Amino acid sequence: MGQPTPEQTAFLERAMGQYGKATYNFAYRLTGNESDARDLTQEAFIRVFKAWRSFQPGTSFLSWIYRILTNLYRDELRRRKGRFQEELPEDNAPQEFAGQRPMAVTPIEDYVERQLSEPLSRALAQLSAEQRQVVVLADIEEYSYQEIAEIMGCSIGTVRSRLHRARALLRRLVERAQKPTS
Repeated sequence: MGQPTPEQTAFLERAMGQYGKATYNFAYRLTGNESDARDLTQEAFIRVFKAWRSFQPGTSFLSWIYRILTNLYRDELRRRKGRFQEELPEDNAPQEFAGQRPMAVTPIEDYVERQLSEPLSRALAQLSAEQRQVVVLADIEEYSYQEIAEIMGCSIGTVRSRLHRARALLRRLVERAQKPTS
């Protein structure tokens, strides 16, 4: 792969400066934990660095890197066959943060919590990777169906039906979480 050119290095630095945080936030929402999100983000930027010439100026960089991230995440899930996702706690298991904030809260967690209420982020974690992704892209990142189809590499019809199913499931999960337990 030869020496990186100054243009290549500048491209990467600009990309990381401008989009590093958004990319990490997206990775965090997909994976639900910091170390996987960091790995995924790092890997995505390595791809960006290697493939920087294939980026079409005038198109959305964020859509491009989200597509890269999506593919990496999908490969990772295939490789780990579901070990990637945290085991869901049994209903009677002690809840992770029994009313108290976890130690060493990072700004990203504050950000995610500000964006997503506790019941919603919990419910989001219970969706399948693909459902979670389509909801994050549509409802949090506010991408169009067309853009989501490009990022996820599927048709607009598929995006519509996945989103419809994911939102319905999310609604049920959130409602269940908000019901007072008797």
